[in-house]
Amino acid sequence: MPLSLRNERARWIGLGTLQLMGWLVYGTVYYVTLQPYNPFPGIVLQQALWATGSGLLFSSLLGWSYYMLGVSQWHLGWQSLSLGLGSIGAGLAWAGVNHWGATRIDPFALPVLSYVGILPGQGSLLSHPAAFPMVLLVWSGSYLGITFWYERQVQQQRVLQADAEAQRARLQMLRYQLNPHFFFNALNTINALADESPRRVKEAVHELSGFLRYSLLDEDTLMVSLDEEVQAVKHYFAIETMRFEDDLQVTVDVDPEAAHQTVPAFLVLPLIENAIKHGQHTSPFPLRIHLTASMAESGLRIEVANTGHLRTDAPTDESTDTGLSNVRARLQAQYPTAHRFTLTEDDGWVHARIEIDPTARTNSTNHG
Repeated sequence: MPLSLRNERARWIGLGTLQLMGWLVYGTVYYVTLQPYNPFPGIVLQQALWATGSGLLFSSLLGWSYYMLGVSQWHLGWQSLSLGLGSIGAGLAWAGVNHWGATRIDPFALPVLSYVGILPGQGSLLSHPAAFPMVLLVWSGSYLGITFWYERQVQQQRVLQADAEAQRARLQMLRYQLNPHFFFNALNTINALADESPRRVKEAVHELSGFLRYSLLDEDTLMVSLDEEVQAVKHYFAIETMRFEDDLQVTVDVDPEAAHQTVPAFLVLPLIENAIKHGQHTSPFPLRIHLTASMAESGLRIEVANTGHLRTDAPTDESTDTGLSNVRARLQAQYPTAHRFTLTEDDGWVHARIEIDPTARTNSTNHG
């Protein structure tokens, strides 16, 4: 069901519920205040039901008129005038209907007094003719106030939805930027294997299919569990290990609690690819890569460390910063004030560390 129809349906359900509850309270008060003036409880109950039922009818007609005329969009002065005239007109009509019904419910009330007088047994405040327009005036003011509140909520919801869609489009763009990037690099690895070790191409294609199964996630799946991301990393490692053989050593250590945390898809993979791409040029062989993930006081901590050094040379076609820039952009989009990304070198190791608070993620995307 479209959002606008759901909002409209929720509006009328909410107004209808408040309408029934309000008139239930009115009927109860009407009955209680009328009891001291009439010794016959059955007659009092019928009169209370008649006054409440007719009031419900007139207020519903009044509310429908306000809605059809679009009174909530009018200038404040015209709104006040329309509510006043509408309440007085409908209230007098309601008083007439109530008077007519009361004279037929109570056999002792037949033409004893005129229309503008108070019938015998009806001396309570709510049974006075002037009370009916006043009740509808209060009802009209409440209706307009609730309508204003509802329309403001709908407007805020539309703004939030627009922001969410814009955020979602940006994240999709970043993800689509990564998918062909990894696929291209994996194909390059298989191409190298075709020359170096043709017998392992079949195994590499099998690992690539596992990687692509993750790469081709449903377009709505922007968030995944860290465990899913790590499984894709293992496929990628398997392909690269076939290429580098003993020149690449990999360890993966992910705490069970961390594995269940939700992260943006393709968050860790760029760090792995970056470690392999740059590490092979700056590290003595074997190139060692450690992937660790754990829970800390600040939240989820993910680190990819590789032997070697940070490269200070200018970016080239081979050593672009696309992957890391993408990681930074996606962290900023998903965790604007609840993330930290650092790239440091220490004692022959390069450390890429991500620290995020999963509970502070923005609500602009769907979970996978």
